Amino acid sequence: MDSKTPSTTDLTDAERIDRLRLIRSDNVGPRTFRSLINHFGSARTAISRLPDLARRGGAARPGRIYSEEDARAELAASERLGVHLLAPGRRRLSAAAVGA
Repeated sequence: MDSKTPSTTDLTDAERIDRLRLIRSDNVGPRTFRSLINHFGSARTAISRLPDLARRGGAARPGRIYSEEDARAELAASERLGVHLLAPGRRRLSAAAVGA
């Protein structure tokens, strides 16, 4: 991997579900996702704060938060296809792990 390739980190199942819920929630794109994770320390805490952040940002109503049930279903479907969620973090995958 070169210096422009992001490193990844291992996630617990709960954190994997929470991160998927966060990135799939309304008004959360890649930059907002990273900012929320950095600020709150976990996706679960960020999710719990989304309604308040929307209110403080002037939204008339909070956006839709992706459900845990939908996140579990999406992860199960992706695993059946052999797709796995990679999350940015401090740990780098070895070349063997990425099939290089």
